[in-house]
Amino acid sequence: MRRDFFLLEGSWFDEQLKPALAASWRQKSFQPCQVLCLELAGAARRFADTYHVCLEGSTLFAVVAGLSFDRNVWRCLVGEMLLYGAVECPEIQTAPATLGMLLAPHCPPFPTGQREALASIQQAHFGSRDLRFGAGFFRPAQVGLNNQADVGRLADYLGSVIPAGWTTADLAAFAELADEEDRAAELEFVRDWFPALRQLYERARERNQIIVCECQ
Repeated sequence: MRRDFFLLEGSWFDEQLKPALAASWRQKSFQPCQVLCLELAGAARRFADTYHVCLEGSTLFAVVAGLSFDRNVWRCLVGEMLLYGAVECPEIQTAPATLGMLLAPHCPPFPTGQREALASIQQAHFGSRDLRFGAGFFRPAQVGLNNQADVGRLADYLGSVIPAGWTTADLAAFAELADEEDRAAELEFVRDWFPALRQLYERARERNQIIVCECQ
């Protein structure tokens, strides 16, 4: 399962993005989003130039042009605004099921319950709360949010974890790892990549950012 992280400026998210999208959902109109979409147009073009993608059919530009409201299109717009509004979309390897086994062994590897009740290591991967804008939810099964308070709390938690204390015995119940060699290789992998997850949260805390977590 691929995980994507979007780091956004906390003040921009709270003061501009959330009010615009909430008003859009409430009023059943894209008009409250038009100014912000126009402001993000430059970032969209830079993204297209960098990754060689075509912006034809972009919801962002359709909204600027006066597109009529539709709830499914609203969700497409949310996705584009998160992507183009992100300060950083770090590419890191992570293994939520393995880390869950190591740090929250009594929890299911891919939780489906309330995000607020998840173990801290799961919230770092899946979010501590659903992503919503007023009454409008954005892909609650796939996308979660860690706000600035969550980011600070999880940065403290991840900073307290000591990977050197993990052993292959901690993965003995992991059915996908058939033998000691597999468990040793998986343990090496998560030890190598865990610092990137910890640094992601430390960086976001230092910069007053929020983190949107998405599973593909």
